[in-house]
Amino acid sequence: MISSPSSLFHASSPSPIVHRSGGVRSAVAVLALAFVGVAGCAQAEPLAAPSAAGPANTGGLVLSTGFSDASQLGRSAPTGIRTSFGPVQDAAGQNLVGVIRLAAGEQHSLALRHDGRVLSWGANEDGQLGNGSRAASSSPAYVRAPDGAPGQLTGVTDIAADSNTSVALRKDGTVVVWGRDNSGQRGNADITPDPLTPSMVLNPGGTAPLTGVRAVAVDGGSELALTDQGTVLGWGDNSFGQLGTSAPAVAKLPVLITGAGRAPLTGVRAIAIGGQHSLALLGDGRVVAWGRNEVSQLGDGTTTGRNIPREVLVAPGRPLTGATEISSAEKHNLALLKDGSVVGWGRNNGGQLGDGTLRTRAYATQVRGRGKDPKLVGVQHVVAGEGYSVAVLTDGTVMTWGANGRGQLATGDRSDRSKPGPVTVENGVPPPSWVTAIGAGRRHLLIALR
Repeated sequence: MISSPSSLFHASSPSPIVHRSGGVRSAVAVLALAFVGVAGCAQAEPLAAPSAAGPANTGGLVLSTGFSDASQLGRSAPTGIRTSFGPVQDAAGQNLVGVIRLAAGEQHSLALRHDGRVLSWGANEDGQLGNGSRAASSSPAYVRAPDGAPGQLTGVTDIAADSNTSVALRKDGTVVVWGRDNSGQRGNADITPDPLTPSMVLNPGGTAPLTGVRAVAVDGGSELALTDQGTVLGWGDNSFGQLGTSAPAVAKLPVLITGAGRAPLTGVRAIAIGGQHSLALLGDGRVVAWGRNEVSQLGDGTTTGRNIPREVLVAPGRPLTGATEISSAEKHNLALLKDGSVVGWGRNNGGQLGDGTLRTRAYATQVRGRGKDPKLVGVQHVVAGEGYSVAVLTDGTVMTWGANGRGQLATGDRSDRSKPGPVTVENGVPPPSWVTAIGAGRRHLLIALR
């Protein structure tokens, strides 16, 4: 039964085989890693540990593949493209290790280390590296502290990036943003003393830092924050209603996401935001969507945009249920279901929905499995990149599908594929069979190994 839009708003609290293609130095000891809180598209559940013991020599090793026109791979790419996973190099030329979270934007990359500090590399024309300059960096360097404070950004528990914007969630529930600020993305009424350094998001009144945040989702022009109470705040661009009914066209401070009658959206357990559209996973496993919808990215069977959250459907009159995680990209979305399968909806021009076709889907559609398997199963985490998708299975292996024009699927070539398949690594690189973090950029992909 489909609930009426107004019923979603109330005052209650939220109740494979790995191929190889061309070395890698030894790394530090194993770290116990898991996904939580923030992502370019936030997720609902932590990433469970693999069911068997993993290798003891990777220790948060970061691998990259895809486009590197601005050094976003963090390693040499003589032709500007790598089509298989290889190790990111630190400033000393050693393999980057000790990483527990990853994020990637259009041409830049972020890595969260186990000590709560953040590294960045790649393009930097809008200060998206957070180092106080516009100079690009080919190797990881630490992000600066916010609002002119001395030293480095610390106390971070998760990171996110999209386009030329970067976001960090800190353990005290505050949010730090750096990078592009052309539509209120900083969430601080545009009072940043230095637009090239990070700044803290303020509360809706602009009187103090925003607190009580447990997850953040970022689009290049808009951000969402999930609060401890299960409500959602948004700031930045609202041109397509992606910030709900109560936000102005440009929200320079956080605004409560509301729907019909300006009633708050509540009972939310995870959030995601893509290209001018937003998703929320509710506590009962339903998914609601709002914002831009020209290629059916809202999953309601139409191409009509709206600023009121309504349920994603699997067929006319049948809401999607049993979702445990959501992820959103520019024009498509993924949801992980409690049975370990995955559904997708929206644009499918590169095969990013994984259903074996290139047809746009206006309803949530099953991602196919390998070979003739009707559906992909045994999945514990999904990430939507721009025109492609990534899944981590329960054994820690990774699969990719969708657009691959710059090698972002790590298949060893640049051919698109419309169903999930295995990835490749360069000679001497550990097989990515214990993946603990993913950063899906526009045309490049990062993973971290246990």
